[in-house]
Amino acid sequence: MKICWLIPDNRGGGVASVAISCCEQAAKAGYETTLLLVLQPTARLLANNFPFRVASLGLEGAAEETPVELIKWLSNHPQDVLFLNACEQSDAVIPYLPSTVKCVYVVHDTASRYWKVSVKEEDNLDAIVAVSETVARQFRHYLKNSKKLSVILNGCIFPELQQPTFRKDDIIFLGGDKPVKGAFDGIKLWKKLSNHGFIGKLHWFGYISPSFKTKIKQLPNSEQICIYGQVQRDVIFRIAASSKVLLMVSRVEPFGMATIEAMSMGCIPVAWDIETGTKEIVSANRTALFAPLGNIEILAKQVLRACEEYEAFANNVIEQARSNFDATVMWKHYESLIQHISSLPAISRSNEGQQPTNYQSPVRRFQLLPSPLRSIIRDVVGRSPQLGYFFRDFRGF
Repeated sequence: MKICWLIPDNRGGGVASVAISCCEQAAKAGYETTLLLVLQPTARLLANNFPFRVASLGLEGAAEETPVELIKWLSNHPQDVLFLNACEQSDAVIPYLPSTVKCVYVVHDTASRYWKVSVKEEDNLDAIVAVSETVARQFRHYLKNSKKLSVILNGCIFPELQQPTFRKDDIIFLGGDKPVKGAFDGIKLWKKLSNHGFIGKLHWFGYISPSFKTKIKQLPNSEQICIYGQVQRDVIFRIAASSKVLLMVSRVEPFGMATIEAMSMGCIPVAWDIETGTKEIVSANRTALFAPLGNIEILAKQVLRACEEYEAFANNVIEQARSNFDATVMWKHYESLIQHISSLPAISRSNEGQQPTNYQSPVRRFQLLPSPLRSIIRDVVGRSPQLGYFFRDFRGF
């Protein structure tokens, strides 16, 4: 059986790592597997000796030609099952797909722009997957046949963990300067920790603009803050293996790949007490610590508690990630779904055999505002965890 996972690219985000893990497991299970990218893969991806094929449509920029090129690719490389992963360039192709291919739409986020196509094209899809119950709740009630929707939690291929003889009271934060990831919370938290005499380091990952980097440099004890920018995942795994805390203060977290990856290396998540995918991964006071949304004082106390009581949490945290979110666990559910849809009658899709139209980038209303105004709005929303949580699913508006 030939199976293909389609993703936009592998230049950032957790979708690519999940798709790669799925492809590895599928190939090991004996399926003829392809990871297909819309854009050109990075040299680092091509350098890997994967047990599956890596291919690309070879497009650039907005990749408007994706629907047409995907139909051509499938004509030259027929597949039995096609998984569409967070690739809005390919959404328009669904009703044009040949009936010989089973199509599964995987929803990776809670914002409507990520799931509305699965509702619109329900009749042309063989199955829909949500990567968490948090995501599934956003649109299950819109489906005519909710049994077509499966919840399959993400998994990961974890690196080997060698427990260090000594862990430092260090924190890792992966949100860069993104307000929705809690970048402003990181600044407030560090001020509070400094007041408490915190001596550990804060390892800050992700893209940070020069202006935001200046804010960080102006913080007290800024020499204890290590700024990394965008790095490869193995660097994050390495730093996490010698740290104690993952600061997870996102206003929205559809699943939480960063959480399970950090937990697998021994980091205790400290998060806001809000409804996100994080709560499907952890349990309070056993594998994570929570603080009321926006309460920086309690958030700081929970970070300090995680450091002081680390040994009471560490084994549970590592076991939870590596036992329940290993890629093999995820794959069992995907393989079961593949076997199920393979037994279903073929779907005669509404526009099969016709030429699909090109992808057109939607107009984002927020982007129509002047740049200075957008920056002000981001800052206002970013500084308020409550506002950020309220507007969490307006991303892409």
